[in-house]
Amino acid sequence: MVSERRVPRTSLNPPCDKKKHSNSLDSMAESTELMEHLNPQTESILTSLTTKMTEVLSRSQTSQYPPPVDSSTTPIGIKLNDSNFALWSQVVEMYIFGKDKLGYINGDFPRPPETDPTFRRWRTENAIVKGWLINSMEPSLVANFIRFPTAKQVWDSAATTYFDGTDTSQVYDLHRRVTQMKQAGGSIEK
Repeated sequence: MVSERRVPRTSLNPPCDKKKHSNSLDSMAESTELMEHLNPQTESILTSLTTKMTEVLSRSQTSQYPPPVDSSTTPIGIKLNDSNFALWSQVVEMYIFGKDKLGYINGDFPRPPETDPTFRRWRTENAIVKGWLINSMEPSLVANFIRFPTAKQVWDSAATTYFDGTDTSQVYDLHRRVTQMKQAGGSIEK
């Protein structure tokens, strides 16, 4: 009499419709029989490998989006010079926005006190954004901006120095910022 060996339920063999998956069950049973004849070390390696492969396949089948690409080393494709601020600022802003760090140049992520637990992270991320800005400038301009302590100060100084008022999107942005500023509890425009 041949006894039927029961395979314990694991993530590798969840409950399933036997009609649909009979080939999978047969294959698993064959694999189990083969593993019985292996030494413990080989069996352990195969089990570990099977588990990892199952996890990878499971993740790839359930993910809607491709894994994010680390483009932190991808340089910004334009260098600020004396005549291209409008284009440079749009490209750099889009780049920084894509890294979810726009708050470092628009003021949404102000410097926390040094005693704040988030200060070290802020300081590191601010330095990264400042580095992106400085590295996207012509070498002859770097000395004018390198000593500013924050990315926002570098950004604002570049805008003050090179903005000529011809870019309508920047005019709109500046107007929006002015209307948000408060002076003595009221709008500057009052």
